[in-house]
Amino acid sequence: MTRLMMIICQLIYKPLEGVSEKETYFKVHFLNARNEISELERTLYIQIHKEREKTEAGRHYTRYTIKNPDHFVKLVRLFNEKLRYQQRERNRCHDVRPITIDDVTSAIRQIKA
Repeated sequence: MTRLMMIICQLIYKPLEGVSEKETYFKVHFLNARNEISELERTLYIQIHKEREKTEAGRHYTRYTIKNPDHFVKLVRLFNEKLRYQQRERNRCHDVRPITIDDVTSAIRQIKA
């Protein structure tokens, strides 16, 4: 999967936690999600919620979450489009399943609870 696709998965499958710069380093193995978040905002014309947090050591980082239910749908469409491209044109990601409407419904239910 591409880095952008990994970020989308984190935003969809963990809607309350979202994704943070710190976590992308440890879980997704790249230094910063900021570029991918900016690309998503520009490409999809959405606003991703940014919240500053502080580690126990006193370092600041940003956590990104989705607050608007319509934005989940846009993210899923982009993810599934990129997944189809990776599978057909690049012959990769055959073990990755598309994000379904049930996944979106679950994410929306969680943020509204």
